[in-house]
Amino acid sequence: MSRLLSLPKNTNHRRYTATLLRATTTRLYHDDGVYGYRVAKEFKLPDYSAQELSNRMKHGSLLRMVQAYRTHGHEGAHLDPLDIMKRKEVLALKPERYGLGENSSESFNLAGILHVNDALHEKAQGDEADFQTVLDHLQAVYCGKIAYEFMHLPSASERRWWYRAVESWEKPRLDVEQKKRIHGILLKSEVFDHFLGKKFPNVKRYGLEGAESMMVALDRLFELSAQNGIQDIVVGMPHRGRLNLLCDLLQYPYAALFHKMKGHSELPPGTFGSGDVISHLVNNPDLTYSGKKVHVSLLANPSHLEAINPVAMGKARAKQTGLLASSAESCNLGDRVMCVQIHGDAAFSGQGIVMEGLGMSNLAHYSSGGSVHIVVNNQLGYTTPAQNARSSAYCSDIGKMINVPIVHVNGDFPEDVARALDMVFEYRNKFRKDIILDLMCYRRWGHNELDEPAFTQPVMYNNIRHRTSVPKLYEKKLIDEQTLVSDAEAQQLRDGQVKQLEQALQDAEGFVPDAKHFHLDGNWKGFRHITSARECETPDTGYDERVLTDIGQLSVTPPDNVKVHPRLQKYHIDQRIKKVTQGQGLDWATAEALAFGSLIQDGYDVRISGQDVGRGTFSQRHAMFVCQNTERAVVPLNHMLPGQQNFLEVANSPLSEFAVLAFEYGMSIESPQRLVLWEAQFGDFFNGAQIAIDTFLSSGEEKWLRQSGLVMLLPHGQDGAGPEHSSSRVERFLQMSNDAFDVGQMQDRPPNWHIVNCTTPAQYFHVLRRQMLRSYRKPLVVISPKSLLKSPLAVSALADMAPGTCFQPVLSDTSIKDDTQVEKVVFVSGKFYYDAVKERQNRGLDDKVALVRIEELSPFPKDALVEEIQKYSRAKDFVWCQEEPQNAGAYAFMAPRLAQLLPGNKGIQYVGREPLSAPAVGISSVFKKQAQELLHDSMVL
Repeated sequence: MSRLLSLPKNTNHRRYTATLLRATTTRLYHDDGVYGYRVAKEFKLPDYSAQELSNRMKHGSLLRMVQAYRTHGHEGAHLDPLDIMKRKEVLALKPERYGLGENSSESFNLAGILHVNDALHEKAQGDEADFQTVLDHLQAVYCGKIAYEFMHLPSASERRWWYRAVESWEKPRLDVEQKKRIHGILLKSEVFDHFLGKKFPNVKRYGLEGAESMMVALDRLFELSAQNGIQDIVVGMPHRGRLNLLCDLLQYPYAALFHKMKGHSELPPGTFGSGDVISHLVNNPDLTYSGKKVHVSLLANPSHLEAINPVAMGKARAKQTGLLASSAESCNLGDRVMCVQIHGDAAFSGQGIVMEGLGMSNLAHYSSGGSVHIVVNNQLGYTTPAQNARSSAYCSDIGKMINVPIVHVNGDFPEDVARALDMVFEYRNKFRKDIILDLMCYRRWGHNELDEPAFTQPVMYNNIRHRTSVPKLYEKKLIDEQTLVSDAEAQQLRDGQVKQLEQALQDAEGFVPDAKHFHLDGNWKGFRHITSARECETPDTGYDERVLTDIGQLSVTPPDNVKVHPRLQKYHIDQRIKKVTQGQGLDWATAEALAFGSLIQDGYDVRISGQDVGRGTFSQRHAMFVCQNTERAVVPLNHMLPGQQNFLEVANSPLSEFAVLAFEYGMSIESPQRLVLWEAQFGDFFNGAQIAIDTFLSSGEEKWLRQSGLVMLLPHGQDGAGPEHSSSRVERFLQMSNDAFDVGQMQDRPPNWHIVNCTTPAQYFHVLRRQMLRSYRKPLVVISPKSLLKSPLAVSALADMAPGTCFQPVLSDTSIKDDTQVEKVVFVSGKFYYDAVKERQNRGLDDKVALVRIEELSPFPKDALVEEIQKYSRAKDFVWCQEEPQNAGAYAFMAPRLAQLLPGNKGIQYVGREPLSAPAVGISSVFKKQAQELLHDSMVL
């Protein structure tokens, strides 16, 4: 049932419906010049007079225009200092579109339509304002030097917050001291860049010229943070403007920078490390604003664009979780720590790591309480113009993927930049979500100061070279206002800054880097740097067997109100309890649970992250149980003791490798008392994170003296699964190891990391505990098994984990009864050992062929191998046998080093598959044939 509402023929039926009906409608139809809607039966049309109807339609039209400004105002804003953005006419902002503008003398009641600030209120009469006053207000707040994108936010409360924040905004009335501060920050930045350009003309410094307002934004951000109780700010940024921030705001000594720019090391004398380029330098000062302090940590970063972002997120989360655990006060995530990420425009839209990081930002195990993103928008990426750098209108559009609000601001107007930052901070502080500040600016020189940008952007750079700099523009504004400096006063300030830099340049001649800058303090207090392999520690990592039995049982004991899957009960829970009770037959997952549980009882936290790590890719771990009735997840190891203080965090990650691994690296450099592990779903999945491995994990300590104890678990094994999931590419990790080629020099340098390929659960147990019981931290790469996870051959006893035991880099062949009878020594690593044992038994060669397992590939276990080789004094052949192709696996790394240890300069023989461009063949019959051949060849005497 419905009825027809008839309107006069000339009525704007769309406007009428949008502002009046607000009801479910069916189709619009037209009959003999009568327009109408069929509406629900229960809808009753109010008895409006013609005047009332006209007023409601008029105000509805105004509301629609206000909504248009909220949605499209940024398209008409004056954001580009170069005025090169190609903007189309914004038809959505035309009053005529809404039937407004012709009778501008009409007044509107703004209640419920628009938020009113003092300026608008003064022009209005009470709540009434004429159309031109309203239009001017909308133009001022939405189409000025600051613009906003927030209408895509799904939360109505957040959108309403933005309505109020933007529409009630007043032009900032800064006092003289505030203006002086802004002027001083801009002036110092410009003088600094000019000084470096003059004194070091051949050095790539990636100055901030054209984007000096970034310094204003960051100074304001640090100030607001201090005033609002934030204790720590973690900053990740690329090279552009880094030196300006480092020296002008973060108190890095100018003399230290000049010392480095002259070609000297930033590291203290006697320090083992290679150092890094000037655009990767760091400082971590305590800044004071009005008596309140905030600690700022600028992270060391590589040249790979945006790679630092998830590291900053991980470090910020680690700081916050530490504070949450130790604070007696009630506080929430983000109350005390803030992550700040600074980006370049082309990199922000072009690098996939940005999307990965944004995708993690609101997840339970990865959120850091909202990051502030500042995009230093040069409108140019290296030499690529914006129209070729992305497919979206703005570089910041990637943020809309997770509904991030975006504030755009014209970098030529520092006071507007400060105001924009105020709103950015207020939003982040209230909602604890990411937000983006798009700082529209330009790059006065090329990609670096030695580049000629006019080769590819002649028009743009003709514009730039005729522009007055941002500091000079602001200085002129203040002089014109007659509220601050005169030309003479400004020049005096500049001369004073130059004098300070000149003195620092002289001081650089005798400058010695301060060792305290690299001291291990804070969470790292009590740890040490080792300077040679001789200092590597092999602590007793064994544990009381009775306690391990309890841990093993508790690791599979969920709360009474959690119903576990019946298969888990039978094949996982019952079996583990039986084996730990007997003290025999412990599999890989049990050994891991014992390592985790014992470390927790020792006072360490444990975090394991990766795709499906809760149950494990191969359904082996089950560190958490999911209730079959409620889907509530519980981690039994977190309920071992009453009042337990340390915990296992099981972080099932998004389907990302690069960002997640970098995030875990950030966690590890902040928290040496937390065992942090990242597990790849398959070993080859690490290749998506290769940048993080190359630039942080393998070389972070050597470049920056920054230790990490991160563990990577990489499932590996030629199981006939085809090319991709067969190999963790151990050869790549070995190639990145810093082991000397001359084994005589093995003890001269500390390892950059450890690479192990364990063959027993006990070895895995010990190597995990070793990570935490040392007085220093090194990354650990575990070439972890697949087929051995539940193999009855690869099991251990509790006695193998008892006090007095530890990890063994080489495992002897204990089945050999008489070493002098051995004719052939086969060196193996990993699961192939078990295949070789079976083949040896089948051939009756148990006393003729010795199988030596190399469990730790790097650092190369020279001493242990020398001891093994000396046992077999009558051996004729020494063989390296592997299941991987010859150009893969450990052969290329091990062969030249092993050969130096063999008696009589005997060469090491190779037994394995032929070189292959893929990690493995994908044809099962070929795979099986190859496997049989290499087993045969390994045993031939």
